[in-house]
This record gives sequence, structure tokens and C-alpha cells, in this order.
Amino acid sequence: MSWSKLNKTINAHSVIPLDALNCRDFGVKFPVNFPFTKVKFTCQALAMLSQLNDYDLKMVSADIIQICANPNAKNSIKHSRNPLRRLWRTQYPFRNYHFLIEYSLKNNFINLEDVLFDKQLEGAKNNFAAERTMLYEVKRRSNDTYDKAMNDEGIKKVQGAWEPIPTPTTQIKTQHAAVNGMQNELTKAMWLMGTHLDRAYEGDGIKAYTLFHNPTDYAKLDLIECAFDKRSGTKSHNAQHLAAVLAQNNQQGKQVKWLAHSQGAIIFCAALEHYRIHYGKPLTGQELAVHGSGSNIERLKRIAHSTGLKVVAVRNNPYDLVPNLADRSKISSSSLVRSMKFKGPSYRWRCWCQPPYFAVFRPSDLCRPITNAGL
Repeated sequence: MSWSKLNKTINAHSVIPLDALNCRDFGVKFPVNFPFTKVKFTCQALAMLSQLNDYDLKMVSADIIQICANPNAKNSIKHSRNPLRRLWRTQYPFRNYHFLIEYSLKNNFINLEDVLFDKQLEGAKNNFAAERTMLYEVKRRSNDTYDKAMNDEGIKKVQGAWEPIPTPTTQIKTQHAAVNGMQNELTKAMWLMGTHLDRAYEGDGIKAYTLFHNPTDYAKLDLIECAFDKRSGTKSHNAQHLAAVLAQNNQQGKQVKWLAHSQGAIIFCAALEHYRIHYGKPLTGQELAVHGSGSNIERLKRIAHSTGLKVVAVRNNPYDLVPNLADRSKISSSSLVRSMKFKGPSYRWRCWCQPPYFAVFRPSDLCRPITNAGL
């Protein structure tokens, strides 16, 4: 027989001092420059911190360090006015992260009471560039999905098949997950990635999925971000974040079916490169489907194979300009000309749901031409 006596004096609000060694006992890995001599934690705050992936914890730690430097500031909700933070995509574009840190000052210590999602920063924004790179759990509310050419009424039903207000989450708890492409604000990304997942994993009966939201910074900066992730060297903050999510899934032994669409494939490829350098353990149990790839498919498959991730399906519309330009190993003058013609003022819009992978709509139906991240 074995037994354990509980310490009844310890509860969620009990304050615990930590140091660089014993913080790992709580499943929290702070950076080497963390000011342990100035900070104490409640059990509640430690419980939340232990759920964060490496990237989230790094960003929250940076905010805590800022609190230590300015303990009497009322809050730190600020947007950076430095335009280079948005041009240089390896840097996080905001001056604070999307977690709210509640703290108090007592006996010359900063007591961290709790760490929460900041309600002011999560979710959809009128200014799409203010949306944050976050994990959201998106739940289905109807069985409507795209399985044939549809009129306006059918498209509206597909758009309404997923809950309009997603739930922010610290980790993936669903079997399916997706990374959206460029020029997708959160509201559109939710139903669009749900529709793509339905087609990528037919028969799974998806009731909920986790969206790794890649916010749009509008066309020019989105293209700059694509260029950053295609180059060698440090990847974008989106790719670094996704790599940490993949690592967290792997550490927890989760089976996750991923879908990457358009720029999402570029981010995923960059995340795998970052993962291979900084984590290295085989990504067993996770798989990837790609639609309308913005990345070179052979390169993506090669990197995925080196990390142990299985690419299960690739769907590239032959009329789509994005994969025709991105997959340079297969580019031809005829396919490029064909896709250039198709991107013009035609009423045809791309869709990866079923053969022949496109349907005919008016521009008002999906509000995104073939060159951008529509269906």
C-alpha cells in the first residue's frame, strides 16, 4: 500500500517563491534572465503557465520582465509605433502578448496572481492587422458543408456551419487542426478552414477543430511574411509559434490531423525547419494535408519526412496561380499562362472540395478571387 497526505494549507491562491531549478518541478521553463528574486507565483498562475507551449511561455515571460521593470504601471496594453516591427516578420508585431497578467505588490515582491487570455486582444477585430496569432477552438453548429456547386443560399449555410465566436485555447485538444492562408481575417478563416478540413478528412465527422490563426496584415505585408519564411535563417514569429505547438503535441503524445492552406503551407514548412533545428524529436502521430500550397511541395515533403511528419494528401488546383508560382520544380509556361488567364475578371473561383476542384460563382459569393486565399 502507498499513501500521500495532502497539505490542506495550500490552495490555488497560495504564493510560492521559485528559482531556476525548482520551477521545472512545476512544468515551467523560464528563460535564464528571468528575475526570480523579484517575483512570486500563486498556484493558479503556475497551473496556467504550465499549460503554455515554449513560444507562449517565452512571450509571457517577456511581459513579466517588463512588469518587474515597471511595477507601478497601470497596464501594458500597447501597440508598437515602430513600423519596422511589422516589416521584419521574425519579430512579434506588438509590444505585449495576448495574455493578461494579474499581479499585486507586497513586501517588495511582485506576486503573480493569475495568467488569463486578454479579452481585449483575443477574437476578431475591425482592423484585421490588430488580430493576434493564437490557437482557437472552433465548434461546428450545423452539418452544412461544401460538396457541390452552390448558389448564394448554399454558400451562406456553409459559412454559418461553424460557431462565429471561437474559444481561445493554450493547446490543441481536438483531433483536427488547421493553418489558414494570407488575407484571411479570423471570421473568414474559421468557416473556410472548417470547410477545407471536411474535404481533406472526409468521413471523420469533424465536430470541432483547432485553428492556428495566421492574421492578415493586408496583401503587401502578408507577401513579405511569405518571403521571410521561404528564405533561410530565422523564420517568422508565426512559424516559431507553430513549431512550439507541434512540439507540445509531440510531448503530450497527441494524434493531430493538420490542414495547411495557401500561405499556411509556407508557415508549416518554415515551422518544420525551425522544429528540426530547435527540437529535433520525431513528430510521430501527426499528419498533414495541403490545399492550394504556397510552398514548394517537394521541399515540404522532404522536410516533413526528415521530422517524421506524414504528408497524407496534396490538392492543388491546376487553374490556381499560387501553387503554379510556388512550386517552381513543376512550373511550365502553359500552366502559368492558364492560371494567369483564370485569375482575371472571370466569375470562376477556386475550390478544393471535390473534382474538378472549382465551381462557378459570382464575386459576391466568396469575396476573394483565385489569386488570394478564397475557397
